[in-house]
Amino acid sequence: MLSSSHSYSAANARAALAVAAWVAALLATGKAHANWDFNPRIELGASYDDNYRLAESGTRKIPAYGSLVDASFAARLLDPRSEIDIVPRVHSSFFPDDHEDQSTDGYLDVTGNYRTQKATFGGVFNYSNETVIASELLPADFPGVGLGQVVGEATGRVSVHNRRQLERAAPTMTYDFTPRWHLKAGAEYEQASFDNNVRVPQPTLQSYFIQEGFKDVYGNAGLQYDFSQRNDLVVSLTGGKFIPDGSPTTTERYGVQGQWESRPNSVVQYYVRAGIDQIHANTLVDGVINKTVAVGGAGVTMTYQLSQYVIDAIRDLAASASGAVVDHEEVRFRVLRALRPRLYTVLAARYARVRSGSTTILAIQGSDYVAASAALQYQLTQSFRLSTEYDYTWQRFQGEPNAASNGIAVSVIWQPLSRFNPLPDYNRLPMDRPQ
Repeated sequence: MLSSSHSYSAANARAALAVAAWVAALLATGKAHANWDFNPRIELGASYDDNYRLAESGTRKIPAYGSLVDASFAARLLDPRSEIDIVPRVHSSFFPDDHEDQSTDGYLDVTGNYRTQKATFGGVFNYSNETVIASELLPADFPGVGLGQVVGEATGRVSVHNRRQLERAAPTMTYDFTPRWHLKAGAEYEQASFDNNVRVPQPTLQSYFIQEGFKDVYGNAGLQYDFSQRNDLVVSLTGGKFIPDGSPTTTERYGVQGQWESRPNSVVQYYVRAGIDQIHANTLVDGVINKTVAVGGAGVTMTYQLSQYVIDAIRDLAASASGAVVDHEEVRFRVLRALRPRLYTVLAARYARVRSGSTTILAIQGSDYVAASAALQYQLTQSFRLSTEYDYTWQRFQGEPNAASNGIAVSVIWQPLSRFNPLPDYNRLPMDRPQ
């Protein structure tokens, strides 16, 4: 939603000035550091969606069409011991017949690592300020999502006009005791907030949140044993705490899990994970509630000279803007295929099933979500490429009719080649958008 209020315009202006100042400072620093690499990207195009707000069957659909602009400025610093990537990004849409649904969204992604003789320290920081159309609907091609990574937070509700701000920090550490034994540890902190917390009253259930700010803290620590250079086992202890802003229920979770990782050859990489989590919630209505949940996953990536296949299936607990920790089950699939030296396609699909972590904690409404996409990109020159993409979205909440939409976008992307990657990498070009 693009607000016309003075405060929102002022906030956008301050954000633009901050990004401009950051870019200027970075360019000045880059002159002094030969290892800085800058990689701008600008996308201009047009889009159409026949049911932009995913109105349910039997209700009036709102189509949206117009222009889109997506611009980012990636900066990367490499030296023998460390690496840092900084990517600010802005995505803006303009709908001439639907000003209420157009938006300008801002993102900042920072990743880095530092290596010593026996240890590696790394981390990720993400910030986003976006309309709920972007935050609550998961893209079919799951860009920026690693094998086995759980993506939660969203509720799938986009019928209301709202904006979400999300800050996420995830540090990691690895320490080598011996060539075979390693300590692996990580943590994650998320803080989500909405312009308005949205609660829906129900005649037969207690009212429930569909968009509510929260804080979520999660950590894991474990031992990794390398059976060989291509096979290892990681056994970890996990724990976390979920604190919603407007709900009296806080949820703690802790557990143990093991993950087998294998890279049998240069083509195949796969993992298998299994574990047990315990949910412990303090509620005003039902007192203390405990529940045991089995979690796990399995996935494989196969990368050939002209194609890449990814399939991943996950069952885990995830933070949610619906006011509590939820059971998140997901299957996702993606194929990247070079059809000709300059032409390639991306086919992707994901299915997500969300249910309440405990039926007595809160009246969480379960949902089923399907997203699929088909894209073609043609490399016009070394710096320009043409992109076309079709997106299908289907969603059903328990006790409600389903909703579906069809969307298409056509755009031109300008992205000069990085000096660290002198040739186009067709397995990476479609994945340059943050989640």
